[in-house]
Amino acid sequence: MCGRRPRDHVDLELHVHHLIPWRMGGPTTETNLVTLCGTCHKGLNPDYEPRIRELANLPGPAARLGSRAAEHRAEVQRYRELTEHIFSECDGPPSAGSSVTTSDHIREA
Repeated sequence: MCGRRPRDHVDLELHVHHLIPWRMGGPTTETNLVTLCGTCHKGLNPDYEPRIRELANLPGPAARLGSRAAEHRAEVQRYRELTEHIFSECDGPPSAGSSVTTSDHIREA
């Protein structure tokens, strides 16, 4: 993983990743988030990535989630497919002033 941070790389889009997965109750707070480039983020195992703990300076080893990891990966894939479909229908992400909502596209899909 690249470990790119906003202060070091202002010329590329960074993704924000939950250290404790959101679906497992991980909060969307600064202490539970780490920035990654899109390539690294897409290549992550969504539930287990020891290198992220190191990037975030977290103590102790990470543990695998077991059988729920496959279920989570399937949920992530469905989400990515849905957002890809939504954005292809509206020619990209909605602008700040757009009145189109994600729920409008979900009903259409």
